[in-house]
Amino acid sequence: MTVMGSLIWVQWPINLRDFNFAPGILLLASFVSWVSMELADLGSENIGKDNTLNDDVKKVNALLKIIDRRQSYILREHAIETYINDTDYDGLRDLQYYYSDDIFPFHNAKIQAAYEKFCKDADSFLHNFYHLYTSDGRGRMTWRTADERWLPDEQYNRVMEEISQLNRQTSALSKSWETFVALARQELKDASVRIDPYEQ
Repeated sequence: MTVMGSLIWVQWPINLRDFNFAPGILLLASFVSWVSMELADLGSENIGKDNTLNDDVKKVNALLKIIDRRQSYILREHAIETYINDTDYDGLRDLQYYYSDDIFPFHNAKIQAAYEKFCKDADSFLHNFYHLYTSDGRGRMTWRTADERWLPDEQYNRVMEEISQLNRQTSALSKSWETFVALARQELKDASVRIDPYEQ
């Protein structure tokens, strides 16, 4: 508006014979002010975008501490057997606590959707897992009864089918987690903060 006012004052169209030095200075100052404001707006937009990306990266990094290298490896490589360590799925359990208290979604809708899918699938797995497995009090979990009696064939076959289903779920969770991390790396590659790699 100031630039337009200056042009009117200068008397558009410009007549160089009647051109006054004072209106010319005002026109130049107005133009510089306008360019400065445009650059400031552009800079603030870029800062806002970078802050948004950085927020998402920080949240991904928090999740990588929960579903850490060990948990990721167990999901990918360990088959669920009769006896397993009772800490094998602590990462998934901790993620459920985190997710239930999580009131700040990712800014990126694609990452948020992948995160929610993984959390819901992890919750389904844990529900099925804890329905079948309990701690033996010695650092392990098992589907066997405390007295370790033999089960009738029909019941045993049902347990084996449930274990097969649990193994299919862990395989799907492993792929889902890898997809989530790869998506986050792609979508957040322009952030000034980096996504942390798993510690060796």
